[in-house]
Amino acid sequence: MMTRQITVSYNDQHYMYDVAFERQDNATVYHIKPHKKSAVAFPEHFDIIKSDDSEQPQYDVKALNEEGKQIADVLWQQISLFPPQFKGGKA
Repeated sequence: MMTRQITVSYNDQHYMYDVAFERQDNATVYHIKPHKKSAVAFPEHFDIIKSDDSEQPQYDVKALNEEGKQIADVLWQQISLFPPQFKGGKA
């Protein structure tokens, strides 16, 4: 599993996350973990799943408040810009 650290901006604040990439048969799973010193209310472990046959990712928003949902959207926007080697080899 490959891990990359990213920084996203939300409400004029910068937040750091570790993103681990796991390739499955028909999808790439992005395991997201906020930086240890992060002050934002975000789950300790959060997965975004991108199926090969879908344009939109899937993630469970039940554990997220409104701010968390918006941050998850910002995280996906950033992840979607990654080069193929950070998408499990899929372009």
